[in-house]
Amino acid sequence: MKYREKYKTWLNEVSKGEKWQTIVVNPNIIPNLPRKAAVTHFRLLTGHDCLAEHLHRIGVKNSPNCPLCPLNTPMNSSHLASCPALRSTNNIVEKYWDARGRMT
Repeated sequence: MKYREKYKTWLNEVSKGEKWQTIVVNPNIIPNLPRKAAVTHFRLLTGHDCLAEHLHRIGVKNSPNCPLCPLNTPMNSSHLASCPALRSTNNIVEKYWDARGRMT
């Protein structure tokens, strides 16, 4: 088995159940998007974003909960869709950048 095939097999195994598994399965999902959308989707798919849950996990924020709304739920990619403070658009890319801007 060639190195590339071994690497792909290994990568498929270690990505199982991870947030970033989608990128491994479909690596062309990100490059085909405009830069702003590609950055957003990469961050949301990997969980390495600028939302409260991740910032809390790495010790930057005291709480993982959304500081923009009263729902008292962790601010992550799932929360962006239902956050009452971000209802001005249905576009997840715009919601991400709006939330990020409001948190700074």
